[in-house]
Amino acid sequence: MKEAYRFSSYSIVIPLDSEPENVFMMHGYTGAIDVLSKEIAEYLQSHDSFTNKDVPCTNATIDVLEKRGYITKRSKEEEIEYARRLANALYRKENILNNSFTVVVTYDCNFRCPYCFEKNIKRATTTFTEEMTDKLYKAVLEIAPEKKLRNNTITLYGGEPFMKENKEAVINLVEKGKKLGFKFSAITNGYDLDFYEELLGPDSVCHIQITIDGMPELHNQKRIHRCGLQTFDKIVQNIGLALNKNVSVSVRVNTDRNNIHQLNELQQLFASRGYTDNRLFYMYSALLRHHDVGAVPQNILSQKEYIKQIKKSKIRCSHHDYGLSNKISTAIKRNTPLSLGASFCSAQNRGFVLDPFGCIYPCWEVVNQKEHLLGMYDKEYITWNNHVQDIWRSSPVIKGECVKCKYVFLCRGGCPAHQLDKKQCTHIEEIVHHTVNKTYGKISNTN
Repeated sequence: MKEAYRFSSYSIVIPLDSEPENVFMMHGYTGAIDVLSKEIAEYLQSHDSFTNKDVPCTNATIDVLEKRGYITKRSKEEEIEYARRLANALYRKENILNNSFTVVVTYDCNFRCPYCFEKNIKRATTTFTEEMTDKLYKAVLEIAPEKKLRNNTITLYGGEPFMKENKEAVINLVEKGKKLGFKFSAITNGYDLDFYEELLGPDSVCHIQITIDGMPELHNQKRIHRCGLQTFDKIVQNIGLALNKNVSVSVRVNTDRNNIHQLNELQQLFASRGYTDNRLFYMYSALLRHHDVGAVPQNILSQKEYIKQIKKSKIRCSHHDYGLSNKISTAIKRNTPLSLGASFCSAQNRGFVLDPFGCIYPCWEVVNQKEHLLGMYDKEYITWNNHVQDIWRSSPVIKGECVKCKYVFLCRGGCPAHQLDKKQCTHIEEIVHHTVNKTYGKISNTN
């Protein structure tokens, strides 16, 4: 008698809105994706064990289902152990390849956004001196001497990296980096971007992320200039400036109850300016999160509410989905498995955030918080804080209960900065189900 199969604990079944007779199948640790008849999927889900003769499909289909991991002869415990071994292997690989660098140009900012997680930081006007810039690049090359093992695009961050007052220091920082083979991206509010036109281009500052928080009236209430100036029109104009310099632009909309209904209108505004026709332009919605201790404000949406509102309002722009839409479309188009991971971001392995005071942090969400100081580079050599490294340089996928979840290699344990006080599940299943239907539907309509 043949050994019985069971439906894998890591099989993900997603009903397809566009094909009610079929389901989209994903496998959590093989990365397999397939479209399967609803009848077969329902049988597999409703039986604890079965043989190849029981399932309403051919032996050839059974072989494919087993090969791709959807059915297995492993026990639940054996699958968990296999997933844990895979997590360790993936993490070791990520820990070698993910050297990445972010530079906090200054902690000062010309905006006073009410939801900013840096709002309690003293707005020091200090930026990089020529001496600290030299020490910065000395540290970068000491941390990651091999070019092939590092990301050679450095991210400029703040505060606000492109304040007009800091132009000389930023030009010096960028030009010295370019001589060492680096390019740059920046996370900027975009208000003073026109003062940096000479730095914008494919071989210099080649990508920028800018936040626009809704249509003009609402945006100007949320993205507040410290001098009380209106910010929307100038930022939108500067987006066009960057696109004309062949710089890719990602427009992020920090989304809550107040502006989620303006996403389509905002996209139409960008379309009227010709931005959405430019291959270098990308707009996406990101769920606004509550960083302060205490009661959650009424304007903050839960993950579940957020996805529900996106579906209900038929939001056309992309939304923050942990890169899942790109992974699915790539896997479908190339006929390859999904890309899986064991760490959420480089903060858990080889990410370094360096500020003008000689401090190194693992993540930009904890800058200027001395309890998360990873090391110092302001001397002739780097000194490391092993205790902080032990806290940050690890993956909850390996250590905790996450590895038992079928979505583990898609959510990768969630944002480590958001898990500092209390481990919270990201509840990625809502995102997965919505993103699969949206991405599969778009590809099906194109073909």
